[in-house]
Amino acid sequence: MPAAGSISLPIAISAAAALALLTTAAPKPASAPDGRVELELAAALPMPEGPAALVVLRDRASGTVLPLLVPDGEALGVGARLGRAQESLLGRALDALGARVRAVEIDAAEETSTGARVRLEQGGREVEVTARPSESLALALASRVPIFTSRRLLAKAGLTPEELRESHAALTAKAGDDPLRL
Repeated sequence: MPAAGSISLPIAISAAAALALLTTAAPKPASAPDGRVELELAAALPMPEGPAALVVLRDRASGTVLPLLVPDGEALGVGARLGRAQESLLGRALDALGARVRAVEIDAAEETSTGARVRLEQGGREVEVTARPSESLALALASRVPIFTSRRLLAKAGLTPEELRESHAALTAKAGDDPLRL
């Protein structure tokens, strides 16, 4: 099993290809500030072993997906279901400090302590805190704030709809008559 934060290309391609076939691109959102790309959560797929999950973020404008392996997929699901950060200790701490989460930016496709940034607003000033992508995503989902990444990271680590179609066709051809071999 790959370490948390790293992902094997076949797993990413298979999951992203399946996702691309099951979903369609949503309407183009408003432009993201500063040339960043706004992402939406397309799927959080639990891994067969352990608590890790494959998170698939999608650029609604281009359909390009950014797969991330996170160590605790359950936390993402809890954040999405709650839809509010106030239920967590961190949410209550932010409330006590008078801070609000404004946005999250993913800077790395790997799970590192500086792989993402959380933008906060407190008393009229903006504060930026580095964090792990998984923690940042859980907080963004719970707070219902935008998730951004750079065009550079999306080009480097993302999979375009064309790449997904090609990968799916190759995997399907390899599987032959046995679709369970994908």
